[in-house]
Amino acid sequence: MNNDFTKFYNENGYIILKNVIPRSKIGSLLESIFKLYCRYSNNSDDFQGIQNPWTTELFHTKLIEFRETNPQDFGAIYDTLKTSLPLTQIVTDDNVVDNVARALEIKPSDLSISEPMCRLDVPNDQRNAFDWHQDRSYFPQNRDGLHGLVCWIPLTDVTEEIGAIHISPKSHVEGNLKLTQKTKHDSLHSTQIPVPNELVKKYDDVMVPVSTGDLVLFNMLVFHRSGKNISDKVRLTIQARFHVSTADDFIPFELNNYYNPYIKQKLEEKYDCSDIPNNKRQPPVAFE
Repeated sequence: MNNDFTKFYNENGYIILKNVIPRSKIGSLLESIFKLYCRYSNNSDDFQGIQNPWTTELFHTKLIEFRETNPQDFGAIYDTLKTSLPLTQIVTDDNVVDNVARALEIKPSDLSISEPMCRLDVPNDQRNAFDWHQDRSYFPQNRDGLHGLVCWIPLTDVTEEIGAIHISPKSHVEGNLKLTQKTKHDSLHSTQIPVPNELVKKYDDVMVPVSTGDLVLFNMLVFHRSGKNISDKVRLTIQARFHVSTADDFIPFELNNYYNPYIKQKLEEKYDCSDIPNNKRQPPVAFE
């Protein structure tokens, strides 16, 4: 089984593993998202008497409305989730770590992790949808891109309608491409470093629908792009990048603290915030 796993991953540049993430851990993170919504929206009355409200269509409706009417508070939910303990518990779950190590053919003790995040992708969002790209363009921790991978986890079923990602199997054989960053529309749009169409056309476009608790691993060099969410729900997913810290092309990195300036300003109405620095967010990374 291990030989089949490794062969498929190495040949195709990705693999889908079913029912890997414990449902209890997924439920804990979904509950955290709901509680953060209630905090920043100051609205929990709509959910009185509803058991596990984070599983309801009403919650998706309210979250979509909140993103539209209060984008900065919605962004605060995003930033808070980056340091969420339930998120950390999922990406460091033994089932995740063991499969990552197996794909990279190393031991878990060789691994480092960068940029774990929880994505909240509302329907028809154009600002953060990515065209075909390689994650190595955004994550230089391993120079050739082969000593790392992307971990993609759905928190709910992700169908074509809700925005399943697209992958080009075997495209990692193109190696680490030297690509040019496109000019951003504005600060709200994600940075784009696209793969040229003439290269994309050489490979199949495979949509990857997945279910709650599945795990998708793909090579940092594989061409992939965002799916389009045309549903009436928020696409809830996790992304993290793992790197082989013992490889000779690895560069140590430090995660900078970033303090949300909007929330700092709100806190100043009640607290002394002179000890919170006025820092800047690092350049945005790739979001699938």
